[in-house]
Amino acid sequence: MKPALHVLASEQNRALWAWLGTMLLCIFMIPAGGLGLAAAAGLFALAALPLHTLVTHLRKPELVTLLAIATIAWSAISYTWSAYRDPDEVLKLALLTPFFILVPVAAAQIRPADLTLARAAFLMCVASILSLMAIEAITGGDLTRSYKLDVEGYDPARTDINIRVDLVLSRGAMPAIMLAGIAAILLWSHRIRTLQVMAALAAILTVLLALAFSVQANAAALAAAVIVAACCCKWPMATLRLVLAGFAVLILTGPLLFAGLLTIMGPEFGQALPMSWEWRLEIWNFALEKIAQAPLAGHGIGASRVLGETTSLRGHSISLLPLHAHNASLTVWLETGLIGAGLLSATLIALAATLRRIALAPRLAMMLGFAITVWAVNVFFSYGIWQEWHHGALALAIAAAFISRPAP
Repeated sequence: MKPALHVLASEQNRALWAWLGTMLLCIFMIPAGGLGLAAAAGLFALAALPLHTLVTHLRKPELVTLLAIATIAWSAISYTWSAYRDPDEVLKLALLTPFFILVPVAAAQIRPADLTLARAAFLMCVASILSLMAIEAITGGDLTRSYKLDVEGYDPARTDINIRVDLVLSRGAMPAIMLAGIAAILLWSHRIRTLQVMAALAAILTVLLALAFSVQANAAALAAAVIVAACCCKWPMATLRLVLAGFAVLILTGPLLFAGLLTIMGPEFGQALPMSWEWRLEIWNFALEKIAQAPLAGHGIGASRVLGETTSLRGHSISLLPLHAHNASLTVWLETGLIGAGLLSATLIALAATLRRIALAPRLAMMLGFAITVWAVNVFFSYGIWQEWHHGALALAIAAAFISRPAP
């Protein structure tokens, strides 16, 4: 007998089939640089929309939900005084963020009987991504370079082609590391020798990706994530709450911390660093100057894209604000001011407080702590906090953690 249509279209079935399709998409999107992850996460949330759960929650929303709505609303309102008039960034933040929040909610609807299939798809996805990206790491990005030359039409004489290749692959490495860490924890936890060997192999390939592609932030993120995951194994809920509270404190006090550190270090310290890090110090100094001009409400979302100036550094012309401040706290303060930073910090504190009422298994806490830490380190040192592709990556990683959770 064929199952009834309402059964096929149930939240649980839609979540399963949407997850399988999303894992297939991720195999191609992550090695290609990860920019498609926003679409993948959004499509998953739309296809698996947990309407009943959503309506039930919105009838009596938690404080964290109200604060999250206020944070997004204030960021959107700040567009009205921003010098950046392209609405793309504010529209993506306002429209996509709710879908990203729904991704792990939808994934958690998958029935326990279907979790084996969902986990198998996740592990196959991670294995494929690690295999492809390990080849890229070993060959110096030959696949991506060939694509840029043969498909995108890059001139082989371009002097920046290796930089472009590393940019794409280092960006894809971030979600690959997030998912691979979750997969390694899942495999190791089964205490079966074959699966533990696979977990060790995944860990080795993850380290390879973190050290490849000329980006130090991924290595720092992996090291921090391993420490957090280890702490979650011993103190699961306390560690997760501490990570969220720490993130909130860094967001709120970022300008003071950076102003103090940059004053203590002085210009001589930057000159002793690799150029990429001295450039970051110049960016942060410039961002602090702009924050001081509009500390309460900021310059408006997206303003970082048009407020930049150029200067000379070690004989090279550099931008003092290339798209964003390369630090989550400074970007939030520069664009949304004290009000935006305060709302975002309050949201994170409220989320940490909500966790006091929840008991998560150590394995699930380790997975969540690992993914959140990889993401947080990268937005504090590399990527713009509003970029939707890594919001989608985080949403999918949290969803993968819930799918990989131990049975109740």
